[in-house]
Amino acid sequence: MDNRYLLGIFIPKEAGHRLELLASLAFFLALIVIGLTYNKSNAWVGHALAGIASLLLLIFAVSAGAMLARRIQLASRDVFSMHKKAGIYFTSFVFGSFFYALWVELSNNEPIMRSVHGRLGLAILIASALQVIPSLASKDRTRLKAAHKILGYSLAPMIFLEAVWGLYNGVVGEPKNLVLAHSASGGFAALALTWILVEVLYPTKRGLYRARIASYVSSVLIIAGCWIVGGYNYLTSYGSHVKPIIMAGPTPWAHEVAMEGKEHIFIFLPVIAVAISLILRFPDRDDLIDSMSRRALTIMTTLALSLVLMMFILGAIISNAGSRGSLT
Repeated sequence: MDNRYLLGIFIPKEAGHRLELLASLAFFLALIVIGLTYNKSNAWVGHALAGIASLLLLIFAVSAGAMLARRIQLASRDVFSMHKKAGIYFTSFVFGSFFYALWVELSNNEPIMRSVHGRLGLAILIASALQVIPSLASKDRTRLKAAHKILGYSLAPMIFLEAVWGLYNGVVGEPKNLVLAHSASGGFAALALTWILVEVLYPTKRGLYRARIASYVSSVLIIAGCWIVGGYNYLTSYGSHVKPIIMAGPTPWAHEVAMEGKEHIFIFLPVIAVAISLILRFPDRDDLIDSMSRRALTIMTTLALSLVLMMFILGAIISNAGSRGSLT
């Protein structure tokens, strides 16, 4: 696979223009969705869309930052400009999403900042401001380098957790502990798989070591969170309580299609995750320089990431069906 590709995004000289196009499309799409839903019960959808755009921009910014730090091979001559733009766009989306959520709460006379989701959003807002504003204001960035790096890497899991928590607040209302743990483990596994993908696309000796650690993390999260916690919830709660509600409700297909799909993915997703860990356990950088070996590992990691995201979407559909069914 050509080193010009990163997470499916083309990063040659014109990468800055593509980043601006991505941010502009996300901004206008979020505005359209907000305009269609702001005074309805699903007003959270616009907020969620802006949050997803923030997550994508953060991944772009962190990847560009890793290129600047030489943690992954440079793919563009103007990586600093991409990193700066991605950071500014990310912070802008975080600010817009946060204050839109506050406005929705005030409009509905809801208590402000009482939920964990809201407080975590405020923490992300502050961290984003501390990440971008000092870097733009100071000419000597060497003093900020360590704090900037720590904040940047910390924002990624915070945004993933915020997205999981917010989605289930919107879809389910009040997520159950097991469902939330199941979903959060899938979100963090997706983050680990994304980092594996970046390191494999731009292999270095230290990068492959980091990818190996990330593969162990993803395997543990998928086995413990997606397999054990998800399976326990299915056996103790879903089959006896949620399934009958869904089948008697307006969307029985949520079980017949979405849950059946999850059950099949559930069987072999941990096997793929462990296989990735075993592959990364043995080879050195020279083994993965070979395009065929790297392409195979990239395909496996992309497949695992796609399946985790699919499980997340199917889980949201099932939870929403259970919530709707309980109201009928």
